[in-house]
Amino acid sequence: MSHTEEARKRGCYCGTWDTNPQGFEALGIPRGYCGLCDVCGRPGHMRHFPGAVPYTGTWCDRHWWRVVWLDPRASLGCIVWLVGFSLLGFGLWWFRH
Repeated sequence: MSHTEEARKRGCYCGTWDTNPQGFEALGIPRGYCGLCDVCGRPGHMRHFPGAVPYTGTWCDRHWWRVVWLDPRASLGCIVWLVGFSLLGFGLWWFRH
């Protein structure tokens, strides 16, 4: 699978390796990645934020999934927070009665 096909599937900028690899090589980014993680500095992928925030960042896979599941601005993260608050509210209500 070429970098462009992987980039389309992942939603990142790895397709640039097929058109202009000198740009990534000059930045010291290893092949197969299109950036360095904003959180830990490991090789990662530059992608749009997984929610409704107009932000593009670079995350390694570990931190990408952390943002997807735990950030309340992300689609799945919002659901996780809503369920968490609902369970907390129900628990408080239940203990009061």
